[in-house]
Amino acid sequence: MITIHHSPMSRSTRVVWFCEEIGLKYRLETVEMFSDAMQRPEYLAINPLGKVPAIEDGDFVLWETSAILQYLDAKYGGGQLMPPRNTQAGALAIQWLDYGENPLTVIMGEIAAHSGPMPEERRVPALVDRGREVAQQIVNVVEQALGSNEWILGDNFSAADIMLVFGLMIADYLGYVNEGTPRVRAYVDRAMARPAFQRAAGS
Repeated sequence: MITIHHSPMSRSTRVVWFCEEIGLKYRLETVEMFSDAMQRPEYLAINPLGKVPAIEDGDFVLWETSAILQYLDAKYGGGQLMPPRNTQAGALAIQWLDYGENPLTVIMGEIAAHSGPMPEERRVPALVDRGREVAQQIVNVVEQALGSNEWILGDNFSAADIMLVFGLMIADYLGYVNEGTPRVRAYVDRAMARPAFQRAAGS
């Protein structure tokens, strides 16, 4: 059974959601966001960045969400949520995995954290200003890419949707999923209605 180092409703929620989608059993090791626990030597030995997620699969340790999802799909998922890498669909999946992290989640996360829950002495107002300049454009890219598709790759839900929707949830909280992005609004609602997401969100 894998261990997921996790903070509730953080980036690590995407790993929990993925496991719920493919029916993979896991154990959660909860780490409080922005706490000193993330900087302790024993945790830095698992993730030297002092962040979540990270997973342990026996003696194997892996961090960075995209890498984790691709690893879990290849080893345990039987390709359920990642098309083959040597196909156009596989290349697009990796494109959207990357986009879902940076710029989408990075920019939205910086705006949210540095204007809210992060301890005041660690906030960088310039990150908020920079993010606000490009945030709507970042969401608009997904709006255009969805077209008439149910999911970002077409008819089939994938790991790319997990990566994108988490960042779009933050964008929604910040007001960037709005009347100008009706496809994104419907897309996020569909994803959040999935039973696997509901289970992950409660973790």
